[in-house]
Amino acid sequence: MEENNHEETRPNTGSEQTSFGGQLKSTDDKSTAAGEGGVTDRVKSVASSVKGKAAAIPSMIADGLEAGAEALRQRRPSTSGAQGSALTITNDPSIAAVTDTLATGMQSSAEWLRDADLEKLKQGVEKQVKEHPARSLLVALGAGYLIGKALRR
Repeated sequence: MEENNHEETRPNTGSEQTSFGGQLKSTDDKSTAAGEGGVTDRVKSVASSVKGKAAAIPSMIADGLEAGAEALRQRRPSTSGAQGSALTITNDPSIAAVTDTLATGMQSSAEWLRDADLEKLKQGVEKQVKEHPARSLLVALGAGYLIGKALRR
């Protein structure tokens, strides 16, 4: 004779699950709210850090351009050397003129970067992309291709 002992086995009732779920939910709400605040604060901190670093990029590029221009101007080969060597090629006036033109262009670019209103430039680019999306895409593809070729070498 089997005894059915249902009293020892107590199935969960709906009221017990509701109270457990209610406790779990209130605990989760507090931790989620605190976690979201922490994550949000961290994201804001990282975003402000990135924004600060991005704001410094134009001046870093301008400094690099100025340093490059100065290095080109300083690099003046001496007049001594054997005929037919690479040194006589660098003494060529046309190469000196190209070097000076390049240095001047780098200096001008550095000054433009320092003086440019990047927000206005950004708005102008956005306007061009909205008005002429196909042309903008072709220009971007062409520039990307040329930059890729230059970086491979």
